[in-house]
Amino acid sequence: MNHKFWSRALLLWVLVLFCVPLTQVFAQAEPPGVEVVAEEKAKAEAEPEKEAEAEPEKEITEHQTVHVGAFLNDIQTIDLKLHSYLVDVYIWFRWQNPDIDPASSFEFTNANDSWGHVRSANWEAPKLLPDGSLYQVVHVQGRFSRKFLLYNYPFDRQTIEVSFEDSVWPSKQLGYVEDAEGFTVNPAMVLPGYRSEAASLEIRDFQYPTKFGDTRALEPESYSRVTLRLPIHRPRGTYAIKLLLPVLCVIACASLMFVLKPTYVDARLSIGITALLTIVALQITLNADMPDVDYLVLMDKIYVGAYLFVIAGLAVVVRTARMVESDQLAAAIRVHRRALIGLLSLFLLGTLTLVLIALSRG
Repeated sequence: MNHKFWSRALLLWVLVLFCVPLTQVFAQAEPPGVEVVAEEKAKAEAEPEKEAEAEPEKEITEHQTVHVGAFLNDIQTIDLKLHSYLVDVYIWFRWQNPDIDPASSFEFTNANDSWGHVRSANWEAPKLLPDGSLYQVVHVQGRFSRKFLLYNYPFDRQTIEVSFEDSVWPSKQLGYVEDAEGFTVNPAMVLPGYRSEAASLEIRDFQYPTKFGDTRALEPESYSRVTLRLPIHRPRGTYAIKLLLPVLCVIACASLMFVLKPTYVDARLSIGITALLTIVALQITLNADMPDVDYLVLMDKIYVGAYLFVIAGLAVVVRTARMVESDQLAAAIRVHRRALIGLLSLFLLGTLTLVLIALSRG
């Protein structure tokens, strides 16, 4: 009897130990009470009221003049294939009206990969200068874009551009003026593969062809736009050696088709075909670093001339081979000499003309 009693007591004790934690778990899993729901609803209703109570945009009645200048610290990469470049630049603003902040309201118009831009102001709030004007410097690091025109590659001239405008105030209310220091470049800056020229800063009003859906506007607005420019070009002598010399060497080797005796048909054909394949390989290597364009650059035109030279030489080889079979060896030798002088002169003259035109256009 005592044994059964203690067994039942032990079983009851075990059930109590398991049931108490379960009740606590279910209590925590209960849905929120009425008070919690009411509190969340009140917060949701308060948010639109806060938005409605937001401070309205300040209006400026007089035209504001903002002095702007820039210092180009570095150009880190120039990517021809993507038509982009990575720039490190400081831009400063100086103005009078404390109701505006052009250092925080400006935006870039040619930014590339805006998510990767780093823009930081030197001070949390603009500095007050002794003359009463406000002053702020913004440090910008990011990638920008400008379509490169490569008609005269590798003797082309490109321009690194960074342009910006105010995103709030149109030109009738805010206008940029070049600061006394203007746009300067770090004298220690080095551009591998390029030489830089004199930098310039341009300010003009740019009018958009749309009102951006603003029904309040009677006509599209224009905005004061600042454009920083740095012209660059490649060293001409270096690139002439790197790109033109290999082609000239291939043409010189291909000219051996006309030097060997007309009876060596197989050797002359091998020289021509090898030269043709070499030119193709050179052009493929060049285009691997170039963007996809719908026109021929200078080097493409030179390669076309090289193709015509080699193909015409192979045609001469076939022609003279038939003359040799007809026992006209002396005539075949004369054709070789004339073809060598004529084709080589045409190629060199055409290449020189193309290079001079590219150098003049830059």
